[in-house]
Amino acid sequence: MKKLKRNPEKFEVFDLFSAIAVKHGYILDDPIAQNDFIEKVRRSLESSKNNNTTIHGKRIESMFAYVVGALGKVALLKQEDAGNIYYLEDDVIALPDYRITLKGGSQLLVEVKNYHPKNPSEQFSIKKDYYNKLARYAKLNNVELKFAIYFSLWNSWIMVSIDAFEESVDSFTIDFPTALAMSEMSIIGDCWIGTKPDLEMHFLTNEEDADEIDHNGQALFISRDIKFYCAGNEILTESEKELAFYLIRFGKWVEKGCEGIFKENKLMGMKFIYSPDEQPEQNFSIIGTLSSMISKMYGEYTVSDGKVIAVDIDLHPQVFKIFIPENYEGQHLPLWRLIVQRNSDFLKVNKVHTQV
Repeated sequence: MKKLKRNPEKFEVFDLFSAIAVKHGYILDDPIAQNDFIEKVRRSLESSKNNNTTIHGKRIESMFAYVVGALGKVALLKQEDAGNIYYLEDDVIALPDYRITLKGGSQLLVEVKNYHPKNPSEQFSIKKDYYNKLARYAKLNNVELKFAIYFSLWNSWIMVSIDAFEESVDSFTIDFPTALAMSEMSIIGDCWIGTKPDLEMHFLTNEEDADEIDHNGQALFISRDIKFYCAGNEILTESEKELAFYLIRFGKWVEKGCEGIFKENKLMGMKFIYSPDEQPEQNFSIIGTLSSMISKMYGEYTVSDGKVIAVDIDLHPQVFKIFIPENYEGQHLPLWRLIVQRNSDFLKVNKVHTQV
């Protein structure tokens, strides 16, 4: 999926001036009005960049667009809450963040939320008044409304309908385990990826450049080749090497060790080992979801030293795509793709336990 190039300096700035002019009664060619507009924009920018909630919220909203675009199941994604809108005076509406058109032609309206709970049992909530406004807009468009929630502590995207929430007097609430069980991210192409532990990355030199270990236990090292291994088997094809490198960089397995590779008294290479937190009983382990890996990659462009440096980027979403062919059969990098469907029974059982 590509991002349509726009010229914000030419169009968006004038649109913003026009909107503020209506509110404050500006005259188009009045220099005083123009200076007042610039001052208002400056103050607004200063206020926004010092508001962590605004900064993180806008970054996650932009990230969702790249996740959707990179997953590859969507034909069109459009920001919905932009531009003027006119509606019947008796209606009370609010606009969700995005409109999604799937490749099959069906559409979804999606409201994106960022949530950073301290533990999985904390409840994410939506006020009923706000939901009713979004729902009214969705009904007028005859399009289903979903909520995409980014649980940032676990780098996890969840997409749910309102019936996944617990209803109270004035709000709807949901915790992370329930959201995970009721998620519909598979609609837009998300899935869980598993492979055989461990993944290894070897940086190697050659005989001519290999340096002997000195009396201090040190040696110079010049990398001449990189090899990848899965469960002890060398990965030989270029496409599988690229996949392995992507999984190492953006998957959730951790670096469990770094070992030297020696031949006699020479340093021939360095071996980096990546493993799941717990060794599985079966012959594979989940390394992450596609959406989580895309989000981690997006973070490299927008976060530095734990600080947000950008809320959007000028790249096409396809740059973030991990390409796994539909008929993939790895020779040395076996992959399991688990397409997780919404589990409606989980909600029923959970409510019964709550009542008991």
